[in-house]
Amino acid sequence: MPEVSSDWLTHQWILAGIVSASSRFIPIPFVDDLVRDQCRRFVVSRTLATEGSQTGVSLETLKPYYSSGGGCLGGCLATVAKAPLKLLLFPIRKIVSVVTSVRGVPLEIMRMVLLGRTLRRYITNDEIAIDPAYAAQMRMSFEESFARMDFRVARAAMSDALASVSGWKTDAMESAKRIASKNNTHSDTLETSDDIESGAAKVQEVLDRPEIVKLFAEFDRRFDERMQASLFDQSS
Repeated sequence: MPEVSSDWLTHQWILAGIVSASSRFIPIPFVDDLVRDQCRRFVVSRTLATEGSQTGVSLETLKPYYSSGGGCLGGCLATVAKAPLKLLLFPIRKIVSVVTSVRGVPLEIMRMVLLGRTLRRYITNDEIAIDPAYAAQMRMSFEESFARMDFRVARAAMSDALASVSGWKTDAMESAKRIASKNNTHSDTLETSDDIESGAAKVQEVLDRPEIVKLFAEFDRRFDERMQASLFDQSS
């Protein structure tokens, strides 16, 4: 396939982040979880198609890396067991999601970008193994590293960038609803509007700032350290 620039791929990750983040505003139980999973799948699928065609790594192998269920029976059973409680708490969770959207929307976008960026980095450096257990280690290392990062500067800048674009939220919610429909459960495409594209372009400008590049480098360092530690523990 023809060469695709990293800027294009980053733009795809941001689009997925915007659509995923918008699901918090949809007042339907479980839609936000479904949309987040599908957007993560989209990020990984796009990254593999662009960077990983020669690695032999498949989307199925990487399922523990991007899926909230981890791609295992235990994860599916846990999801089913928690469903009644999640349904009961849904009104409270939805109110909290909307109230905390100023913080949550930029964080979700950052999560999608880092998810794709980390996968691309490991593929490019030929450090990824064709093994679901390795993908699970990547997911664990990702979540632990992400939770320990201070994204306040990035959150503020991304919020300002999105505030300058009108209409992105409504359009992104429509895209999220389409993703949540049965016919689009395994779609590898995102339907986006001009407003969503404009919002993604504004966010991409933020990600090019020196302080954000430095933030990415710090995340890389923490992720690599956690991966090395977990792989060492596994081999001991």
